[in-house]
Amino acid sequence: MEDLVNDQLDCGKGSWSLDGGGSNQVMLYGSKKSDKKRKNTNKGCKGIQLNKKPKLSKSQKRKIMKLEEEKEKSLLLSKSLETLEKYKISDDAFLLLRSSVNIDEVEKTGAALLEDERDLSGTMCAVGGFKGPEITDKEDGIPKVEICTTSNPLPEMRLLSKPIVVPVSRPCEVEDKRKDLPIVMMEQEIMEAINENPIVIICGETGCGKTTQVPQFLYEAGFGSSQSSHQRGAIGVTQPRRVAVLATAKRVAYELGVRLGKEVGFQVRYDKKIGDSSSIKFMTDGILLREVQHDFLLKRYSVLILDEAHERSMNTDILIGMLSRVVKLRQDLHMKQRQIILSGGKISLEDMIFPLKLVLMSATLRVEDFISGGRLFHVSPPIIEVPTRQFPVTVHFSKRTDIVDYIGQAYKKVLAIHKKLPPGGILVFVTGQREVENLCKKLREASKKLMKKTSERNGENNNGIVETNSIQNLDMNEINEAFEDREFSIEQTDRFSSFDKDEFDINDDVSDASYNSGSDSELEFNEDAMSDETDGHLTDVIMDDASMSSLKAAFDALDRKNALDLDKRQVDHTTDEDLSSKQCVSARLKENVEFGFPVGALHVLPLYAMLPAAAQLRVFEEVKEGERLVVVATNVAETSLTIPGIKYVVDTGREKVKTYNSSNGIENYEVQWISKASAAQRAGRAGRTGPGHCYRLYSSAVFSNTLPDFSLAEIAKIPVDGVVLLMKSMGISKVVNFPFPTPPETSAVLEAESCLKALEALDSGGRLTALGKAMAQYPLSPRHSRMLLTVIQIMKNLKNYDRANLVLAYSVASAAALSTSNPFVMMFEGSQMKDELEQNDRSFELGDTKTEEKVEKSLKKKLKEAGKLSREKFSDHSSDALTVAYALQCFELSETPVAFCNNYTLHLKTMQEMSKLRKQLLKLVFNHSRSSIAESDFSWTNGALEDVEAMWRVPSNKHPLSLKEKEIIGQAICAGWPDRVAKRIREISKSVEADRKERAGKYQACMVKENVFVNRGSSVSRSAPKFLVYNELLRTKRPYMHGLTSVQPDWLVKYASSLCAFSAPLTDPKPYYDSQNDTVYSWVAPTFGPHLWELPLHNVPIKDNAQGVAVFACALLKGKVLPCLTSVREFMAARPGSILRPEALGQKRVGNLLSRLKSKKINSRATLRAVWKDNPYELHSEILDWFQKSYHSHFEDLWSQMLCEVQLPQKRLIKKLGRAKEKKIKN
Repeated sequence: MEDLVNDQLDCGKGSWSLDGGGSNQVMLYGSKKSDKKRKNTNKGCKGIQLNKKPKLSKSQKRKIMKLEEEKEKSLLLSKSLETLEKYKISDDAFLLLRSSVNIDEVEKTGAALLEDERDLSGTMCAVGGFKGPEITDKEDGIPKVEICTTSNPLPEMRLLSKPIVVPVSRPCEVEDKRKDLPIVMMEQEIMEAINENPIVIICGETGCGKTTQVPQFLYEAGFGSSQSSHQRGAIGVTQPRRVAVLATAKRVAYELGVRLGKEVGFQVRYDKKIGDSSSIKFMTDGILLREVQHDFLLKRYSVLILDEAHERSMNTDILIGMLSRVVKLRQDLHMKQRQIILSGGKISLEDMIFPLKLVLMSATLRVEDFISGGRLFHVSPPIIEVPTRQFPVTVHFSKRTDIVDYIGQAYKKVLAIHKKLPPGGILVFVTGQREVENLCKKLREASKKLMKKTSERNGENNNGIVETNSIQNLDMNEINEAFEDREFSIEQTDRFSSFDKDEFDINDDVSDASYNSGSDSELEFNEDAMSDETDGHLTDVIMDDASMSSLKAAFDALDRKNALDLDKRQVDHTTDEDLSSKQCVSARLKENVEFGFPVGALHVLPLYAMLPAAAQLRVFEEVKEGERLVVVATNVAETSLTIPGIKYVVDTGREKVKTYNSSNGIENYEVQWISKASAAQRAGRAGRTGPGHCYRLYSSAVFSNTLPDFSLAEIAKIPVDGVVLLMKSMGISKVVNFPFPTPPETSAVLEAESCLKALEALDSGGRLTALGKAMAQYPLSPRHSRMLLTVIQIMKNLKNYDRANLVLAYSVASAAALSTSNPFVMMFEGSQMKDELEQNDRSFELGDTKTEEKVEKSLKKKLKEAGKLSREKFSDHSSDALTVAYALQCFELSETPVAFCNNYTLHLKTMQEMSKLRKQLLKLVFNHSRSSIAESDFSWTNGALEDVEAMWRVPSNKHPLSLKEKEIIGQAICAGWPDRVAKRIREISKSVEADRKERAGKYQACMVKENVFVNRGSSVSRSAPKFLVYNELLRTKRPYMHGLTSVQPDWLVKYASSLCAFSAPLTDPKPYYDSQNDTVYSWVAPTFGPHLWELPLHNVPIKDNAQGVAVFACALLKGKVLPCLTSVREFMAARPGSILRPEALGQKRVGNLLSRLKSKKINSRATLRAVWKDNPYELHSEILDWFQKSYHSHFEDLWSQMLCEVQLPQKRLIKKLGRAKEKKIKN
């Protein structure tokens, strides 16, 4: 075949044909000069020779030559196609070559090509080869492919695959938009890298299209297709947020022209829409992490994409570490299977394991943690950098950095942009909800003042008509302000970088902060190109103080000139520095005036995570004509949302970060500088729909010297107890050796192990307990899963409890409440009262701010009172969790949940989240009860899921929880948070009311050295219990406890014994025998925690055999073990209590009985029964010695009665003991 193709190449007139073996053929033609040189060498070739006609003109010759070349090209193409068709390999033969892998170089192995008619059963092998085994289909056992290979294995090669055609029909508008995405231009490079490497890293900034397009590249290349064998596994795509999963899945399905849930599916925590044959599956990283627990090889996937890897979420970091090992393991297993097949073994197609592809996608170039040191990947994966955002963004730095009043600076900047720059939305980044609402309020007030002033000015100027067709009306004050503005930019290509001072500035004399840069106001660059090219002449003029007067004089002269003359001078290329500078500046000012930007109203909207969904969606609505959209947002707008129409970004450079101190468990919200990567993300928001500008309210010195390159990984900021439990459940004993991209601190790992030991998930040696294995099955933090399992254990001990399902229902609701944020949050923004204010705002035309402020204060007061009444309605003084659980029950039973939340000032989004979580947790309890865990003590056996839901649907006022049931839930919460206990410092005294409240709210926490306080919104604050547990310790002005539950001191010993210290067994009170538990106990004095809080006396089983035998002997003689001995105590020779006295050991009857019991290790009724079963007369003589001689004749009857009673069931025996006790009391 190769010779035939070479013949075709030789016969072509100066042409080269590169045949890749597929249906596509690339032909490259030589130049005309080389054609002339080869005229004499092509005589023997089949081709059409040009007839030389000297009378023809040059143009005619060229036309004839072109026709001949086209004929020659078509002839060559037809012959090539005929040759290819003649030697075309059949589909069955192609499968044969693909399965044998190493026979892709036919000449080397000597294998002959199979003809179409040849049957697979007669496969020919090369000389020196052997006939290999079959790959059979598991379902019907029919031979599908036979292996033909050589005795000498060839080096590892890429799998051969039949070309797969995946038809895709995209809408026309999608095709048009895809052309503009930078990543589409790199499809070939990306797919080549994925095909040739097991792991690939793709870096592309937000907006390049990687999230939606890379899965489509893989889909069109055959990944996830049932037609392929080694690529038949699905394409898995992970996102850190559920919102992104849903949005991306819908978008990709739309772009591919397929139905969501069929070819493209998704799965998140509360929702799932995916078919059995879906090719692309979008999911959260937590979902994939759970799949790894059940199938470590992830055999259902052929390629996995971890998106947003730059965010460094904890789940993503764990997945990267695990998948780095899974990729290698699947490659090794695939090679071993190939060796088995080559050696004659059989492996079904379903059991075949093919290599896994891993694609990491990041919006930044933060890949050092992934590739450095070889910790994750032994061979550094290729990094593909996608071009930056679609439109350039010009970045402007401030000259000075205001450390304190950055909100005030943002306020000024927004108004300056609004007054001086062309239309376009403004996106402002601030730190938190309070800052968002405050800035929104200020901007709305400023907008009203501006509109009032504009309307007055329009009245004075004949409805606002202003002549702007020349610069003769320019006021010198505007020119002065233009030069005095400290943000004046020197980049002439951008005329929108200089502003007048804001007329609504309230603090012009802001003191300079510690960060200053004398040249920052002149630094303006395009972030995409990072170009430093500026006009040095203009810089010299502006920086020269002596030039100011000349510039003003120039503008005086310009004022007397004609506009045409000005234009003429501008076109003239002069070398005079002063003249060129004057022309540039005057041209900019003229453009601003001639452009005539109208100053309309500001349409100000807030955006933060806790804002109701309906209020969040308002940022996507179109604004009225003449208004400018201003969105004041937290960092939720960095990556999660893309707001249309944003042209300007105002970046304060700060963010509010929740930090965690692993040593004491205190969480703190701190305002910190953002990272350089986050700054780039924020700037990118201005370039999504067109060229934009980003105004950073900090200097370039701060950017370069203070801002970190990247934010800390999430694993370094939160507790890692859940990570350690997950690792342990997967058999990874040494968590510190796990290949995290950024390993957690060793102290954090040790703290997590200490927490898990307190939760009894790990034993003293750090090994997983049975309880820990059950906890790992729940997609919750270890604390919440421990709480649920404790309820199941308690209710298992309370057999046949009628209201067990009701207790479980409220326990699950409490766990959901403790897993989400507090829904009792009074937010003015997005509330119904805010809407009322906006409706009333129409009557405040001309800026009647005083009336508006009164109305707003009145509405906020009403909101506060409604919130107080809401808490009182649902309040449970024993637990904040039960308070929220009552509210959740009423929310789910209400006919209109939205109206319910408005009436009781509950956060709708949080309540919906909590409701979904409650239902999921309840399903998990019953799913795990039906699984292998059902054999243990952690399965629910008191009813079905429907029974629990039916009890939950009954309002709490009809079936309220009893005190005992509340204590069961309280014990479960105590078991989940045993190391987060606080004790009231001192009793409440009858002093001044304020001091009394202060003392009542002051506590000492177990793991914290300083005092902590009860938050005022807690329902437990009124009762002020002596001991309580808290869900969260958050520092604002001082450390406040949240999510409180009152606990009994004896619960701490029961569920936090690892944190307790016990004294030696006490002699007073005396040790005793418990007939119900059939155990001997002694009393000890426990202390709790590092502060050594004294707890009530506690009984513990006696471990000392000698003491336990003595206590049991005393109880036996008193009739507490066998009731028949109660009635004969008067015939005993000595009092049974004397056996516990130390001096009594010298007595014969005492010594003989204790010695016999000790030798037989009899310290309970169960051991006594076992001994008497073997020898019914064991202890006969020793007990007989304790009776008077006058009673010896009746002792045999008593002995027979004792032998009968020891065989009685536990319940009957306890009832008999009770009757005997009552009879004794009567006597």
